[in-house]
Amino acid sequence: MKKILTLDAENYPGDMEEIFRIAVRGIICIGGKILMIEDNLGEVKLPGGGMEDGEDDLQTLCREVREETGFVVVPDSVVLFGEIEEKRLSAHEDRIWHQISRLYFCDVEENRQECEYSANEKKHGFRPVLYSIEEAIAKNEFRLQTRKKMAWNLREYKTLLLIQEYMKNKNRSL
Repeated sequence: MKKILTLDAENYPGDMEEIFRIAVRGIICIGGKILMIEDNLGEVKLPGGGMEDGEDDLQTLCREVREETGFVVVPDSVVLFGEIEEKRLSAHEDRIWHQISRLYFCDVEENRQECEYSANEKKHGFRPVLYSIEEAIAKNEFRLQTRKKMAWNLREYKTLLLIQEYMKNKNRSL
C-alpha cells in the first residue's frame, strides 16, 4: 500500500496502549465536483469510516459511501489513491489513537438512496454535499484557522491538497 501522508502528533509516551483502526474513504467526482460530508459546523470530509469485523476494503468503502451519501459505489471503478497514517493521543482516553485511512477513487451509480446516519451523525447534521476541490480545501483551511484545530480537519485538509495536486498532474478535473 502506498503511504501518501503520515500525521504523527508525537504527543504521547511510546509505551502507551494503542487504539488501532483501519478506515476506508472514497474520492468521488460528480459533475466536476467532489462528494463530501458536511456537518453543522461547516466541517467537510470525504465519505468513509471504520472497517467492521470481516470486511475488506471494498466492502467497507461500499457500505460507508452508501450509509453516508446514499450512493452505491461501482465496484469495477475502484482505484487505490493511497494510505494515510495518523497517530496522536486520543481525545477521549489515555491511549494512542492510531488510524490507517485507505483512500480510493471510485464512481457511483446515478440513483441515490436514503442516507443511514448514526444518532451521533444525525445530531451533528451530517449531509452529503458537492464542492469543487478548491471550495473543500478552503472550508477546511478556514476551520483550521478560526476554530479549535482538530486532527481530522488537518487530515482532510492535507488529503484534499494531495488530491488536488494529483489531479493537476494527471490532467483530470474535479
